This record gives sequence, structure tokens and C-alpha cells, in this order.
Amino acid sequence: MFLPKAAIFDLDGTLLDSMWMWKSLDTEFLAQRGHVATQDYTDAIKCMGWEEGARYTIDRYGLSETPQQVIDAWFAMSEDCYRTHVTMKPFAKEYLQLLHDHGIPMAIATSMEPSKNIDVVIESNGLRPFFQNITMGSEVTRGKGFPDIYLLCASRLGVASEDCAVFEDILAAVRGAAKGGFQTVGIYDELSSGEWPQIEKEATVAVRSWEELL
Repeated sequence: MFLPKAAIFDLDGTLLDSMWMWKSLDTEFLAQRGHVATQDYTDAIKCMGWEEGARYTIDRYGLSETPQQVIDAWFAMSEDCYRTHVTMKPFAKEYLQLLHDHGIPMAIATSMEPSKNIDVVIESNGLRPFFQNITMGSEVTRGKGFPDIYLLCASRLGVASEDCAVFEDILAAVRGAAKGGFQTVGIYDELSSGEWPQIEKEATVAVRSWEELL
């Protein structure tokens, strides 16, 4: 059983089994524009903010769209998937319930946007009672390779970084949280399987299933 003093959770790929959706949407989005999504593209953008990711995509593929048009297209494609196809990872909700029962303060730090997508998954999975705040990537200037979002989230919880664990599924985010002095918990996700050996080395705790933390 792993019981931190406070906890910050990522959504996509960590609490939610959703990264398959983004890989599928990347493929569809680029195919509509005559391009092929490759693994190195997915690896490059997965820790970027929306604006940074859109600009990278435009520059890489020579798209004529503006960053906001690319972002709007991504949001429109993802909303229905979040509402109808995305579920929580097995035993993730049971772990949240365990921490809640022990009175451990919890929050979300997510790059997911727009906020209505967050509301959809929070409400559809009955997660609202567990979290004291939700901090979004758009509230900071740097992506999850840096500690900014986690530090802001922890300050809203009223806890010090050294007393808080951050749960993430990608290596850059694990490293970003560690830079802020947080404990880090690596959660396995198939899309980041190539990074898993390094996540196991660098994270404070690394598990392939939420069940291991119960």
C-alpha cells in the first residue's frame, strides 16, 4: 500500500485509459491533411502544451492552418471520444477511494483541454468528490517537462512538494515533477512502453497496474 501525504494526478494515460485515443486522433488528423503520423511525432508532442504542439505540427508538416485552428480541430475530434469511449484504468478509482478514506488531499494536474472535456470525464466517472482542485497546463507557460504545473497545483493544495507524490505515465513528466522536489509515481501505459525501463529507474515508485498500490 502506498499512502503519500498528498497526491497530484495526471489524467490522460494515468488515471484514464485514453492515450490510444490520441494516437488514433493524431493518425486521423494528419491523414486528412495528407501526412502520416509516426512514433517520433507522437513522442515529440506528448509533453508539449497545446499551443506548442500545434506550432510544432504546423512547422513539421507545413500546414497552412493557424495554431488555433489546429487546436480547435483536436478539441472537436476528442470531445466525443472522452464522452463515450474513454474509461478509467483498472483499480485507479479504487486507489483514489483509498486515499480519500485516509483523508489525503488530492488534485489533478492535466494538459487536457478544453475544460469541458475535463468536466466530461470527471462527471462521467464520478471523480468530483476526490479532488480539491484541477490545475490545467494552460495556466503555466512551460509544459510538463518542467515542474511549474505541479508546483502551482501543490500550492493550491497547501502542501510542500516534498510532501506530495505526482502520478504520471510519461518520462518527461516524471522528470519535470522530480525537478520540483516531488515524489514521483510512474504508471505504465502502453503508448509509453518504450520509456518504461527508464521510468522504472527514475521514478520513486513505478507500477504496471494501480492494483499494485492498493
